[in-house]
Amino acid sequence: MPVRVDYDAIASAYDRRYQHNDFSGVERAVTSFVDATPAARVVEVGCGTGRWLRLLRERGVPVIGADASFGMLSHAESPVVQAIAEQLPWTSRSIDRVFCVNALHHFSEKITFLAEARRVLRPGGRLMTIGLDPHCGCDRWYIYDYFESALERDRSRYVSTSEIRKLMHAVGFAECVTHEVQHIPACIDARIAMEQGRLDKTATSQLSLQTDQEYQQGIARIQRDIEMAETRGASLHLTADLRLYATFGSVI
Repeated sequence: MPVRVDYDAIASAYDRRYQHNDFSGVERAVTSFVDATPAARVVEVGCGTGRWLRLLRERGVPVIGADASFGMLSHAESPVVQAIAEQLPWTSRSIDRVFCVNALHHFSEKITFLAEARRVLRPGGRLMTIGLDPHCGCDRWYIYDYFESALERDRSRYVSTSEIRKLMHAVGFAECVTHEVQHIPACIDARIAMEQGRLDKTATSQLSLQTDQEYQQGIARIQRDIEMAETRGASLHLTADLRLYATFGSVI
């Protein structure tokens, strides 16, 4: 049984990631996806604390969110339901748009979710899922550099964008395509990163999945490199170069 993130436990700290990271590309992708069909009935699956729900409701979009974690939903300020992605609580052909952001890798049965999305979407409806693709080999991240098994776990949890498109086709979606929507370069002083909580165990699912021993070993490696840099009169900088991809499927 794979280890899962306890989102009920980290819900209160979850939104802190939005204070330190630029998700403007994701915002453009979400709004563009929905604005293409005015007055659409929209569902976000894996909505968490409702950041993207709030964005869309401010634009007058009738949107509802679904998430398995009651703790996360308790922080949402939009209409939400507690539900798992593999069993969506909507009737067939009743939704115009379904999307998920940084959530697909948490779903136990990805193809079952895709089939459920296909079921609830009306003809002309569309699905969009946004996330990392750690299989592409082009991403660099200090989390992968310092924390044991983080990259290996991500390659196990995440489905590649090419595989997502294959799964979408398999359950009946058409016009399946992928676009890069967010480039996330980063270079931050390691001490500042620690002070800001960017290396807290609740900061990312990658860190939350670390065992306590793995996590402490990773922090020790960073502290060691900080001290080594400072003996040379320098600072340790943590770097990242990540990309988020949006994969789309249409119901014909």
